[in-house]
Amino acid sequence: MRIALFTECYRPIVNGVVISVATFAGELRKQGHEVRIIAPAYPGYADTESHVHRLPSISPPTSPRYPLTIPYMGYRLRPLFEEHPPDIIHVQHPFMCGREGRRWARRLGCPLLFTYHTLIRAYAHYVPLPQVLVRAAAVRVSRDFSNSVDRVVVPTRGIEDVLRSYGVRTPIDAIPTGIDLDLVLATERKPVRATLGIPADVPLLAYSGRIALEKNLETLLRAFSTLVRGGSEAHLVLIGGGPWESECRRVMLSEGVADRVHLTGYLEREAVFDWLADSDAYAFPSLTDTQGVAVLEAMALGCPPVAVRSGAVEDVIRDATDGLMVEATVEGLAEGLTKVLGDDGLRRRLAGHARLRAEDFSASHMAERLVSLYEQALSG
Repeated sequence: MRIALFTECYRPIVNGVVISVATFAGELRKQGHEVRIIAPAYPGYADTESHVHRLPSISPPTSPRYPLTIPYMGYRLRPLFEEHPPDIIHVQHPFMCGREGRRWARRLGCPLLFTYHTLIRAYAHYVPLPQVLVRAAAVRVSRDFSNSVDRVVVPTRGIEDVLRSYGVRTPIDAIPTGIDLDLVLATERKPVRATLGIPADVPLLAYSGRIALEKNLETLLRAFSTLVRGGSEAHLVLIGGGPWESECRRVMLSEGVADRVHLTGYLEREAVFDWLADSDAYAFPSLTDTQGVAVLEAMALGCPPVAVRSGAVEDVIRDATDGLMVEATVEGLAEGLTKVLGDDGLRRRLAGHARLRAEDFSASHMAERLVSLYEQALSG
């Protein structure tokens, strides 16, 4: 099967969508399919992968790290698609690159799928316009684009409920992004606490992902402060970087935990896995993620999650079996973290089940489900 994946972001950017695209593409190729990735050009970056094709782009002033495809530049794909016409076109965004994918699907007469990765409405604060208008536009774009494709893929059933509430009528299938267990568990992980001066004998909490407003990190920092005021000697490591770092440091200072919270900045994925394996529990405060891939990676490494209740993780974490699900409040998150860190037996039991649960979400299994959906679309 020939598959064309259109995405608005790809390497060298590192985020959930990029990981999802790269993971699915790799597994599909392992299963014998021909996969092409079409993405905007990234200034100063040259691909080493022959299956990646770039379209001319511009960098918006509000988000220069995320260049956008210049509209109607998809004609540059004509030589590629004349020689290798895709059987399936699968777009990852409803914006410029996604619309180019939609134009090509209509031109070639092949099925068009769309994965709804991001609750766009939750990112309205990045657009310097009245927020009510931006959020309304985000809902309209999500609905209209979803209703223009043949099938929509969502990571969890909770996101399907959101799209239905927007007025999406297209068939929707829930297929999570799997994790590459071979990559996560490939080598023995290195102890890393000493690199940031974290004592080896104290409890360590981890968060991994973008340091951004929409990740609800203020709730995590205030919950951690509650933990410390209660007498815990724990430390917290925030693995990643992002636009909220300076505000994050301000909250750390105001809560009196600046000496217990460590920001690593952006790290290579291998280093992220080292930190997760060296941590005692994983904190997931986000209410805007559509799927917690990072949660699954932590679980695979035996780092049990304490997550706020949200559509991103309710299909993954079995409460009190693989991790703890808590209310999205400072008090709820603090209580869950205290419970896991204060009970070695509970933490070990959760960690063991978490490892087994992560195997259910292997990338190879999720890719098989996606291929089955492609076959349905082709036969339909």
